[in-house]
Amino acid sequence: MKYHMLSRLADVGLSAFCFRQIVFCCFLCSVFIVLLLNRPSSLNDDVSTDLPPSRTTTALVDAKIQQLERQKLLHEKCRDLKKLTKANRQRRKVGATQVRLIIEDRHRVVYCDVPKVASTNLKRLMMILSGKVEADDLSSISQSAIHARVHEKKEIRELYAKNSNDTVKKGLGDYTQFIFVRHPFERLVSAYRDRLVNNEIYQKTIGREIVLKYRQNPNQLSLEMGHDVTFPEFVRFVVDEWRDAKRHLDVHWRPVVDLCHPCDMQFHFIGKFETLNQDVDLLLGKLNETNLSRLFAGQPTKPKTTSSLWKESMKQISFQQLTDLNRMFADDFRLFGYPHYYTKRKSLR
Repeated sequence: MKYHMLSRLADVGLSAFCFRQIVFCCFLCSVFIVLLLNRPSSLNDDVSTDLPPSRTTTALVDAKIQQLERQKLLHEKCRDLKKLTKANRQRRKVGATQVRLIIEDRHRVVYCDVPKVASTNLKRLMMILSGKVEADDLSSISQSAIHARVHEKKEIRELYAKNSNDTVKKGLGDYTQFIFVRHPFERLVSAYRDRLVNNEIYQKTIGREIVLKYRQNPNQLSLEMGHDVTFPEFVRFVVDEWRDAKRHLDVHWRPVVDLCHPCDMQFHFIGKFETLNQDVDLLLGKLNETNLSRLFAGQPTKPKTTSSLWKESMKQISFQQLTDLNRMFADDFRLFGYPHYYTKRKSLR
């Protein structure tokens, strides 16, 4: 009798144990299905995987959400731009060029080069990813080496394309395409400082042209050297060039919409200068190269042209010039979520 009672209790206990195991397995399966169904589609999946182990869970989630928000905003604003009148679209695309893409075949990645948005270091990174160059410090790869390997020796391919269909036809359909952007005015001031203040070649070409065209009673030294172009003079030149559309704007201050055609291309990853290290980490995680994150982490965190610096520069120009710049870079502001610049005199929307 006692044996039968123990046997029944054992059976009941075993049944309860099995039931709990079944319930637990069903729960795990349900969680897995929910996670699977809520995974983002397309290449955004890749952005969320293989991320650097040093990143906290919260940071990873924030970075993933931020990337999805940038993609969503770009899609929505591009759709809005297509609703513009035909006349407006034509005006915006006067002098449009093909997009210059830098291709790294080893990782199947494509980069649209935007000058003054850490582009030198990003090209250095592309060279390291290609396996053509080994370096423990990005700055050890000189500008001349970048020019020689990319533009002369063609160790990293360059390709010109009109739109995403063009990239597919040229065999880049399954490549990850990425772009890095920056606040339009900060980028403009950075270009002025880098090209017109510290670059003798630009001074003797564009600088002399600006002095001759816009300065009243220039002295002979300024006419010969073009070394002392002021920021208001530079802005006047840039806006006039944009309006006249007689020649392509210099790539260092050309709007991103005209450099990379973000509404015609398909960029799977949108990085920003303001979150450079975080975004590079995210991109390298997608490429399974998280060990290279240290290269960007070791770079100076404070840019030469800071937010306070470009805002001080903007105080030097007239309200009309500020308005003109807002119009010139209007699409860059819209597509990439940068707020228009506000002055104490009047807000610009």
